[in-house]
Amino acid sequence: MQKKILTAVVAATISLGALAPAANAELPLTLNLGMGLWKNDSSRNLNDTETPWAGLEWAFNDNWAAEVMYADDDARTEDGMGRADIVTWQLGMKYYGGSYIGDAGRIRPYLAFGAGEIDIDYGAADTVETTLNGGLGARWMITQRLGLSGEARMLYSLDEHYKDTLLSIGLNFYLGNVDGNTGAGASDAGGYSTGDEDGDGVTDDMDQCPGTPAGTRVDSVGCPLPVTEVASIKMMVNFGFDSSTVEEKYFSDISELAVFLQRFEDVHVDVEGHTDSSGPDDYNQSLSQRRAQAVVDLLVNEYGIAARRLEAKGYGESQPVADNATKEGRAENRRVMATLEVEYAD
Repeated sequence: MQKKILTAVVAATISLGALAPAANAELPLTLNLGMGLWKNDSSRNLNDTETPWAGLEWAFNDNWAAEVMYADDDARTEDGMGRADIVTWQLGMKYYGGSYIGDAGRIRPYLAFGAGEIDIDYGAADTVETTLNGGLGARWMITQRLGLSGEARMLYSLDEHYKDTLLSIGLNFYLGNVDGNTGAGASDAGGYSTGDEDGDGVTDDMDQCPGTPAGTRVDSVGCPLPVTEVASIKMMVNFGFDSSTVEEKYFSDISELAVFLQRFEDVHVDVEGHTDSSGPDDYNQSLSQRRAQAVVDLLVNEYGIAARRLEAKGYGESQPVADNATKEGRAENRRVMATLEVEYAD
């Protein structure tokens, strides 16, 4: 029965290879070398041990690969009185998921399954067990020719019903022609599509928006970035001498600011009040605050702008924009102003 199962796994591996598209016939061979922790089933009465292993892998297409793996370790019996040489080889398949995890999509999770044999030599006795195996792992593509993988795999003995576990890390060396295919659908050493048919800088395997027009700015998955526009407004309201009353001729300017705030509902604005240099500093500070508050009150009461989005700030005579030595300059400095600039996606 065990030999039939092993034969079936070999046949399935060959069949999947035959079904692979001809375009993938030159996908590279991968040499896998690593170290693992071999955790023996407790019924074996053998201690856990560090195990070197090696394997070869052949990718049929972007998802499927066949593999053969060999491991050899030397384990002590739990009583410390004996040793056993454990040799295993496994033949099976790996199914790689999408390259959408981790550093720029370079980490690929995979499933592994197959069958093989474990040969345990106790010196005086030698046993051979047929096994089934299954596991989970992930591979990180460091370069096109070098990968780093981690894996947890369980091996089930069909003869003794033992369950051994191999926890391992390894390096993956790609031996084939990585750069031979450069057209659409070409694959690099890990089975990743390296083509970029629309030329947007995102490889086809990662591109969620194929066919992007040339010159379009795209995000990390190849989709067009929103076109950013800038909207701005500057409001200026001037006041008479020693006055905080808003003259009617400035209502249209305040209305434009209100429309802007209604359009961009999340925007907060500082309404700044100023005076000329006439009079005491403390008085001018209070006057500038009243002027700013007068404009805020109009925005709230006449145009329905939420008060929490507005802040009146008086600066007194500290920030002149014209010469206070002239009548004209002092008139310019008696002002309330608000400046806004908003970036938005068109």
